[in-house]
Amino acid sequence: MPLSRTVGSYFDSSGSFIRRVERWAGPTSYVTGGEVVSPSIFGLGTIIAALFGVASDGTSTRLVWWNPTTNRLMWFVPNTNVEVANGTNLSTFSAQYEVIGQ
Repeated sequence: MPLSRTVGSYFDSSGSFIRRVERWAGPTSYVTGGEVVSPSIFGLGTIIAALFGVASDGTSTRLVWWNPTTNRLMWFVPNTNVEVANGTNLSTFSAQYEVIGQ
């Protein structure tokens, strides 16, 4: 079994992390490279993890991934793993998310 790579010491028994759980709706015009997602949107100074469920509009699905390097939320088409095209209207899609930070 492969070992996981630890990026930081994020075992929290002190309750020092803040969690936000809500639904995220897609943008009306997606920009290639992803939506800018500042920690301040969630009332945080730093995002430790952003976990998104599968987004749906009731008919089809999209995959949502937070890129921690660029602080952007990227949307992908399932089965192809291709980023959603620039200018695509994703406002009918939404996904449950949990953001953990400080």
